[in-house]
Amino acid sequence: MTIQFFTPRGPGNEVLKLPSSLRKTVKWLPQIGDLFPDFAVETTQGTLQFWDWAEGSWVHLFSHPAAFTPVCTTELASLASYSESWSANGIKNMALTGSPLEEQAAWHAEIEHLFDVRVDFPGAYDPGMRLARIFGMMHDKESTEWPIRKSFLIDPAQRVRMIFEYPVFVGRNTDEVLRVIKAMQLRDRTGAATPADWYDGEMVIIPDERSEAAVIREFGMGSTRLRPYLRVVGRDA
Repeated sequence: MTIQFFTPRGPGNEVLKLPSSLRKTVKWLPQIGDLFPDFAVETTQGTLQFWDWAEGSWVHLFSHPAAFTPVCTTELASLASYSESWSANGIKNMALTGSPLEEQAAWHAEIEHLFDVRVDFPGAYDPGMRLARIFGMMHDKESTEWPIRKSFLIDPAQRVRMIFEYPVFVGRNTDEVLRVIKAMQLRDRTGAATPADWYDGEMVIIPDERSEAAVIREFGMGSTRLRPYLRVVGRDA
């Protein structure tokens, strides 16, 4: 099934006339809640079948332009430096790029030497950027040669839970990847929502009308209703 985008409208419901080159037809537009497709891929850790490899874990699947490029080098070093946090929170990383495996392996060795961290997650080889195009990682107006820095956060049920997109020359914030996964894990465990700028252990929002007894059972403390529409619980409440 294809999705066609046409006759876009402005704020006054007027039709916006676009050049035909800006009208797109895509096979799949990944959205939050989608089941992420299974695929087989050659990686620096051997041939992996995605669903089998990811089973039981949260996954950060991300694209990056190429091996031996400056911003990507800092990104992989940063992700590698969080190895204990990924393991403690049941998270796996997989990098997707058009660079051949031999280049990726040599590059990982350089990162280890330069930053004193081991790249212990697989780097996947995507020849011709076939997967990158399917997953919406190629934005031709940003680069026709390289994928953008796109991240999918995928839960253990293989559902897309969050999508990040960064331009080629802006590196990711690794701490934000971890922060968001922790927020989603908290949501799954407790039904809580997280406020702006939240970090693990801070105040959270009770977005429903559960009883105060239920809040105390779940969080070990009572809630505070700051406004009729804003009920919070936690250290800062």
